Amino acid sequence: MAKFFSLENLRSVLGSFITATGRFPVTLLCSLAGTVFFVMMATDDAHSKEIEKLATTFLLFLPLFFSGEVFEERKITPRFTVVGLSVLAFLLFYFFGSPAPADIFYNKSYMIKYGVLVIVFHLLVSVAPYIFKNNPSGFWQYNKTLFINILTAFLYSGTLSAGLVLAFSGIQNLFELNLSNDWYVYIWFGVNGFFNTLIFTSKLPSIDKIDAETEFPIGLKYFTQYVLLPLVAIYLGILVAYEAKIALQWSLPKGWVSIMVLASAIFGILAFLLIYPLKEANRWIQTYTKLYYWILLPLVALMMVAIYVRISQYGLTEPRYFVALLAVWLLGVGLYFSISKVDNIKIIPLSLLLVGLFGIYAPFNAFQSSRINQEGRLEKVLNKYKVLKGGKIVVPANLKLDSVNQDRVFAALEYLSENQPERLEKYLSKKQFDELIAEKNEYNRSQLVIKLTGFPQKKTFDLHKFFSVKNSEFLVLDKADFLISPNEFREEVDVVKIGNDTFDWDLKQNQLNVNINSKEKIGFDLNELTKLNASDLPISDLTFLKDSEKYKMKLYVESGNSRNGALENVKWKLLLTKKLSISD
Repeated sequence: MAKFFSLENLRSVLGSFITATGRFPVTLLCSLAGTVFFVMMATDDAHSKEIEKLATTFLLFLPLFFSGEVFEERKITPRFTVVGLSVLAFLLFYFFGSPAPADIFYNKSYMIKYGVLVIVFHLLVSVAPYIFKNNPSGFWQYNKTLFINILTAFLYSGTLSAGLVLAFSGIQNLFELNLSNDWYVYIWFGVNGFFNTLIFTSKLPSIDKIDAETEFPIGLKYFTQYVLLPLVAIYLGILVAYEAKIALQWSLPKGWVSIMVLASAIFGILAFLLIYPLKEANRWIQTYTKLYYWILLPLVALMMVAIYVRISQYGLTEPRYFVALLAVWLLGVGLYFSISKVDNIKIIPLSLLLVGLFGIYAPFNAFQSSRINQEGRLEKVLNKYKVLKGGKIVVPANLKLDSVNQDRVFAALEYLSENQPERLEKYLSKKQFDELIAEKNEYNRSQLVIKLTGFPQKKTFDLHKFFSVKNSEFLVLDKADFLISPNEFREEVDVVKIGNDTFDWDLKQNQLNVNINSKEKIGFDLNELTKLNASDLPISDLTFLKDSEKYKMKLYVESGNSRNGALENVKWKLLLTKKLSISD
């Protein structure tokens, strides 16, 4: 223990941190900036939406900056050339490739693009130093080192942050100190954000050292042999049996088969990558590799049929586009490793990276192709049933759609309203379109557009909205004499007695009626609340004033929800201030 805390050991750790700072300055600066912005998001309730956009963009580009700096260690390009291009990509994405800060979490297309880019940039990390270097052994050792470093960094930072949070809590309670709870956020994000990245980069050997490594952790062999391969066998068995079932019944495959094939491919390819260095020395590994990919090919064909059926029924969407793209990729990978004698494992992450970029930025990418497909399907139904009047959708009261065309028009309207609502402007009146755009919730928007257009429905849909105030635990009493706070968990009507006065209440047709002595009824009109769909609202937006004969009444609504325009589960408090009488 004394040796662990020795000055020499501490110097070694500090030296590795300093070395990492010199090797990866832009990566660590990006991590620090992202950490700071996430701390600002968590500690400041009034933070701007710009902070959220900055935090998520720095988080996204962290692996790209690391890829650029580790690539430059090959000295193929002048130092900071690739990193400079990465910074340029950051700026272009931030200002031109992403929506306005207020919309980033409400724009489904952007969130899909963001998720795909997260995967693409991490795949780039796995191939960056070996894009122009043909060294399969070094490539495998590099990714093994990355994997171990990631686990180590999370173990260190997770343990340290949990320990420091507990220590801080102990200081607060044992010494009875009134310290800001923001320190919990500083500790958690600081250690698991910046410090985590620092540990990861400090433990990465130079690329030349990684190239020279030949060690194979025996634990990986056992993990692959006794965990991954049995899972692969189970998935393959299920899929082969299902394939035989649909062949005998001559039926179309279900959409779930795509998930099973993808899961089988993930486990199977991962197993192949983990034991790749042992391939030449073990005949069973060579047999497994060839046999697995030959079995995978007919399953990929099954997956293609399933996604084709799904697209035919409900049209193309971004998720279906990427599933279809993955099916094509799996077909290519399966054919390559079944036929090729080289088995270059770098092909797997590199090709998948290119597939991801193609799906986002190609001329017929996921977003453009889905829009064209869904708009075409919608136009076909609208023209067939002649419901366009002056270019606007006008549905006659007696319109009847067959099930196929109803599925098509509903799927198209739901997709466009959720992902690209601006494309519906030409079909709706200005009032309808403004109402649609005002709804930020994607699900509610997809149901609202069907109600607005008036197409006949097989079933009814509910529009849900939720609202709550900011800092509901604090209430300004404003010299009130009495406070009525109903028990929200009781179903029966409460009755409260204040002096000689008895109060009870009910909520009907979005009006809260407070009855005093069963003689006087004070009604608070809450219809405005049905338009709200947000949290952290200012209390002033949910405050209502009324007077009775004896009291000035101030109603604070803390939270609630509405379903199809009807208020439910409204939580409120009522302040009563006695009016001064002549006798007073």
